[in-house]
Amino acid sequence: MSAAAPGFSAAYARAFRTFLADETETSLRAAYELGRKAVARELGLLDLAHAHHEALLAELADSPEREDPRRITRAAADFLLEAIAAYEMVRLGFAEAVEAVAFERRQAAMLRQLSTLLADASLAGHGQSSIEEVLQLVVEQARELTHATWCLACAASGLGDPSPTVAHTGSAPPALRELAGEALAAVDVGAESTDIAHVETSHGPAGIVAVPLRALDGQPIGVLVGAPQAKRPFTDLDNALLVHIAQMTAAAVERATRYRRHGPRGSER
Repeated sequence: MSAAAPGFSAAYARAFRTFLADETETSLRAAYELGRKAVARELGLLDLAHAHHEALLAELADSPEREDPRRITRAAADFLLEAIAAYEMVRLGFAEAVEAVAFERRQAAMLRQLSTLLADASLAGHGQSSIEEVLQLVVEQARELTHATWCLACAASGLGDPSPTVAHTGSAPPALRELAGEALAAVDVGAESTDIAHVETSHGPAGIVAVPLRALDGQPIGVLVGAPQAKRPFTDLDNALLVHIAQMTAAAVERATRYRRHGPRGSER
C-alpha cells in the first residue's frame, strides 16, 4: 500500500458512510471524485480496493442487527463501480496525454536532428551525391514523423544533369519519376501558390499530399510527396511537418547547388 493510501482510506470511509445514509446521485458523486483523486495521488487499483473493503467491513461491523447487510453490500458495489469508472477514465486520459507529450517531444527532437544534418556544411561539398543524400534522409524522416505509407522527394540539382534527383522510402508505387512530375506540376503554379496540395495522380493512390521545395526566389525546385495510411489521414500537424521539412530541404538543396557552382568563396567553377 502506498504512503498516500491511509489518508485516502479514511476519506473513502467517510464518503461511503455518507452515501449509505443518503443513496442519491449527489452523495454518489463522492465516489467519482475519489476515483479521480486516486489517480492524482498515484494510487493503484489495489489501494482503491483495499480502501473499499476496509470501509465495507467497518460498516457491516457497526451496523445494528436489524440493518440489512444485503443493502449495505449492494450500495457498496454501486459506490465502488462509480469510483473505478472514474479511476479508469482519468487514468486512461492521463496516459494518453503523457503519450502525446512524449510523441511531440520525440518529433521535436527528430526535427532538430534533421535540421542539424541539413545545415551541415559538409553536405554541400559533394555535388550531386549530396543532394541524393539529403533527399533520402528527408523522405525517411518525413515518413517516420507523419506515419506515411510512403514518401517521395525530387529536386532539380542544376548541376548539369537534366533529370531531377528522386528518393523514396516505403511502399511507393512504380513510375516514381512520372508520379514526381505530376506532383511537381500540381504545385508549380508560381510563387503565390499554397504551401501544400492534395494531388490526384495517374501513377499513385488518391489522397497524396505534395509540398513544393521552393528556392529563395519562390520558384519550385522540387517537391516532397507523402501518402497517408488508408485508416489514418494526415492531420494538420502532419501537413505542417511536411511543409517545415520541405522548407529545410529546399534550403539544403539550394545551398549544395550554389556551393557546387561557385565554390566555398563564391568563385565560379
